[in-house]
Amino acid sequence: MLLHTLAGIAWDPQIRGFLATLVGVVVLMGSVYLLLVTNIGARLGFMIASAAFFGWLMLMGGVWWVYGTIGMLGEAPHWEVVETVYPGTEAAGLEEARSLDTSGLPPAEELNDLAPEELDEMRPALEDDLDGWLLLPESNRAFGEAKAAVDEYFAEHEDVALEIGGEGAADTYIATYSFERGGKERLPDDPSRIDRLVTKFKTTFIELKHPPRYAIIQVHPVIKQEAEPGQAPPLPEPDPDKPVVSVIMQRDLGDVRFPGAMLTIFSGIMFGVLCVQLHRRDQRVAQVRALVPAIPEP
Repeated sequence: MLLHTLAGIAWDPQIRGFLATLVGVVVLMGSVYLLLVTNIGARLGFMIASAAFFGWLMLMGGVWWVYGTIGMLGEAPHWEVVETVYPGTEAAGLEEARSLDTSGLPPAEELNDLAPEELDEMRPALEDDLDGWLLLPESNRAFGEAKAAVDEYFAEHEDVALEIGGEGAADTYIATYSFERGGKERLPDDPSRIDRLVTKFKTTFIELKHPPRYAIIQVHPVIKQEAEPGQAPPLPEPDPDKPVVSVIMQRDLGDVRFPGAMLTIFSGIMFGVLCVQLHRRDQRVAQVRALVPAIPEP
């Protein structure tokens, strides 16, 4: 029975992880505490070891808090689907989305095929009629994140009427136009060092609260096609009998630094309390030693 138990522990990485952590705590922290106990007593040794432990946690949590990319992390920033509307955006719950009109834009295929430099040249003329919305090309990293959020949403919320979503949701529609608006001020085109410093100062010290940021990705259901044996999968074609669906999303900034901040604050409080207790103990010891009667002269 013992051999079977040990074999199960050896092949279970979760149990091995707990055992390795437990052994590390007992060997490293326990050995330090044992040395302190044998030299200055159990109570004082425990207080010194605890103060050192929480001080180390405070420093480590502060590093996690500052960097925000290492250690204990919270939820990363992500796009969250607010609503889906069709046809058009007139019935959208987001007021800014109701006035979005794409009738004056070139076909979405042409925009997506443009090089970034060509799209930048056409942006001012195209975005004048978008009521504050900015084009979000497929080459932009934010589009990839937003499109992944749309795929995940439709995978969990299938639209039976339009036959989109469910298993293999990304194959049931194609993305057409994409837009974004809001958020903190962005750098101008070809920014200089002064532009970077000014923008950083504004977004850090003036705009203390993040303005809401929205994105809209319009998707068009495709015609179901079956691939012929031995042939490449057919290119998706939009179904002219089905409307374009506008997926409205809002940027959730997450709480990446929250665990590090909480660890730093809690450990700092515990470190301060223990240091105060150690200081009071030293004061009491000094008072007691001052009460020792002087030896009378012969």
